[in-house]
Amino acid sequence: MPYPCRGCVAIIIVGLIAGALCSFDQSDIVARWLVGFDPNVFFVGLLPPIIFNSGKDEFMSMFITCGHIGYTMKRRHFFDNLTSILMFAILGTFISAVVVGGFLYLLGTIGLSLQMPLAECLAFGALISSTDPVTTLAVFQELHVDPKLFYIVFGESVLNDAISIVLFNTFVKFIGVTEVHAHAVSYAVLDFIGVCVGSILVGVTFGCLSSIALKHVKGLAVMHEVSLFVLVAYIPFLVAEVLELSGIVAILFAGMFMRHYTFNNLSSAAKDIASNLFHIVAFMCELVVFLNLGLSFFAMERGLSIPFMLWSLLACLVARAMHVYPLSSLRNVCMRRGDTQNRLDRNEQHMIWFSGLRGAIAFSLALSFPAPFREEVRAATMVVVVVTVLVMGGLTVKALDVLNIQRLVHVLNPNPFIYLRCASNCRKMMQVTARTRFIPRSAAMSC
Repeated sequence: MPYPCRGCVAIIIVGLIAGALCSFDQSDIVARWLVGFDPNVFFVGLLPPIIFNSGKDEFMSMFITCGHIGYTMKRRHFFDNLTSILMFAILGTFISAVVVGGFLYLLGTIGLSLQMPLAECLAFGALISSTDPVTTLAVFQELHVDPKLFYIVFGESVLNDAISIVLFNTFVKFIGVTEVHAHAVSYAVLDFIGVCVGSILVGVTFGCLSSIALKHVKGLAVMHEVSLFVLVAYIPFLVAEVLELSGIVAILFAGMFMRHYTFNNLSSAAKDIASNLFHIVAFMCELVVFLNLGLSFFAMERGLSIPFMLWSLLACLVARAMHVYPLSSLRNVCMRRGDTQNRLDRNEQHMIWFSGLRGAIAFSLALSFPAPFREEVRAATMVVVVVTVLVMGGLTVKALDVLNIQRLVHVLNPNPFIYLRCASNCRKMMQVTARTRFIPRSAAMSC
């Protein structure tokens, strides 16, 4: 299993074991501390580095280390699949939120699950629709899955986080409202669009300003360059929050813009330090979230609705299917006639559905869910995250084998045997592979 998989899975398991041991403490000190943990710590301190690093990785053209995805990002593949990514991230997230919310609301009205108002159900649907397939993506990289499949899953997960957060905040505004009129719904739609557009403008604006500033500021020490880069990266989040926009969306697009422009204005040493710094900080923040999740699992209040947890898990799987397959079919219909290579076949659609793991964003949003259903929502979210990460994430390799998903380059040890597309370029390809895959150079030169 790739390192990112081991890191996320291991930290959840450690948290679960520690939480189980702490549950025997009669004083419930850990439980009280976890319940009283301020959700703002997640949104102000932990989520921004994770989201910024995700946005920065959209334009990454080097190997990502320090426990993150580790895939060779090429902008061509990303933009070739941009329409599909936007379709899955925007339409898919909205469909998923409505299906989950409507499904749980219907079950509640007929007495099969926890009875929550429609606004609460939709808010829960929005937060639980945030995907985090870091384990799946790490396996995709390790096994060299077709870039088309990788970038659709990766791009959807990055943009989907921002859409889920804005959608969650929109639905939360309706909680406690007794009567919802047509003009209120229209206002919510316009508010959603306004927040998204405004946040994007804030992120792009500060990304542009940072690029101009670092381009004309010369002679700085390496540490000063890195410090300025980090400071400017965090400012869009704060400005957007002050303007009552989405700081997460702003910092996401700031990360995209800064990686493409600002990053190139740094010195070589500053680039290395900044890149490694962001990956380490983002990975550590994600581990803290998963550790808190594991510890919280056995600190849940007794008497919570188990049917609601199980129905929530089923609703996530059903909602994932109800947007992946129709949107994939729509994508294939819109493809140019004869372009069969870029179509998503049925097995690839199954794999995209299977990649709908939940993670840090969903759990962080659950911590800020309004009363009186906060504990029920948090418990259901923890169950969904743990099951999807441990079970579906752990079965990713098996799913790839069963579905016979295409893989591009195979490197098998020992020897190594490398299957090359062009025999005439054997020496050149072996030397490149030796540098990128850490094969001894002597083996490459012997070809």
